[in-house]
Amino acid sequence: MSLANKVNDSSVKNVKREDVSAPSKAWFILAYGWSFYLYEYILRASPGVITNELIADFGISAGAVGTLIAFYYFAYVPLQIPCGVITDKFGPRMVVTISALLCVIGAVVFATSHSVVWAQFGRFLIGAGSACAYICCLKIASVWFDKSKFAFIAGISMMMGTFGGMVAGFPFAKLSNGQGWRNAMLIAAAVGVVVMIVSWFVIKDKPDHKKSQIVEGGLLDGLKIIAAKPQNWLVGLYSLMMFLPLCVFAELWGTPYLMQRFGISNELASCGGIMVLVGYAIGCSVSSKLSDYWQSRRKVMALSVTWTFIGFAVVLYAPGLSFYPVLAAMFLSGIASGFSILYFTTVQENNPRKYSATSVGFTNALCMASGFIFQPLLGKLIDYSWDGNFSADGAPLYALKDYQFALSAVLFAFLLGRVIVFFIQETYKK
Repeated sequence: MSLANKVNDSSVKNVKREDVSAPSKAWFILAYGWSFYLYEYILRASPGVITNELIADFGISAGAVGTLIAFYYFAYVPLQIPCGVITDKFGPRMVVTISALLCVIGAVVFATSHSVVWAQFGRFLIGAGSACAYICCLKIASVWFDKSKFAFIAGISMMMGTFGGMVAGFPFAKLSNGQGWRNAMLIAAAVGVVVMIVSWFVIKDKPDHKKSQIVEGGLLDGLKIIAAKPQNWLVGLYSLMMFLPLCVFAELWGTPYLMQRFGISNELASCGGIMVLVGYAIGCSVSSKLSDYWQSRRKVMALSVTWTFIGFAVVLYAPGLSFYPVLAAMFLSGIASGFSILYFTTVQENNPRKYSATSVGFTNALCMASGFIFQPLLGKLIDYSWDGNFSADGAPLYALKDYQFALSAVLFAFLLGRVIVFFIQETYKK
């Protein structure tokens, strides 16, 4: 064998070795990106099972509680675009570590606050720390994996986040009922310290054989390109409507709605939010396969919003349903809403790959505006429908009709989302 052939043969072996080892390392690094996303989701969704405790502890109404919890989104939403730009510029390792530290500080402030203002500040810090979580997962996906896997990883990443929402349901309700909600939040903060330390030592910004992924030029160059495309705005508005099952039902108002409708504890009622999250996780994980089967992103997105509307209309208004059929309807609606996660793939396929984090941040800013808008809005609508009765401990006593009146706004949002799909262009062949 000639020297040239030996060199070529050696190169082929090295490439094969790299092909075998790189994916396992990539999945390992992505898993730690997922761990932070899962953790911040626990902090995000945990107030949903302690709304009554917050109302009683701080002496506030449903509207004020909605605003308190939405302070997470007051930080999260405006930071989406800056986080996308910063992650593209500096990489996910540093961003995740600093963000985890902010979440820990926010959880401690929230847990130890005895005034609404300090509680709001704690939620604000948690939102600021959480802003990069999903963006960094998709940045890792765009750098460490082939682009053909992006749609699949986007769905699986969202599924991993929903696992955090599940932990924030029954397990967190059990913990807070046994230890008190303040101690439960402090325990969550301690877990965050571990996540922060491990992230710094495990996450790498790029594979060793790749050139630097740092984007040259001004910080706002990618944002200007992305914001100039009307399609990115349409996809973002669609995502806003389709995140409502999580930020409205699973994260906040679903548990008190089920408690009032069926006269059950917060631990049992939290199963409703868990069903939405489990369904959403399943929908996210199979959305790319369904899209490949139909060779269309748009068809799946249209199916998602249609069946989500039908499912939650059943949850709110179908007469005579007992608790478990309602849980089944919430589970199926969660699956349908999970199909919509293709909005991240659509916007990714519609923009330059080097601005992957910026495009995701832009879309996620509009997506998460759902919590920014609807969590306090529904609280205000509940207060508007309230007849003025109080419970024995002096807290406002809300009736089933109050929750149904407020949650009807979500159904109107789904209808608007269905209209928006008509104007979204197909990107599958891209």
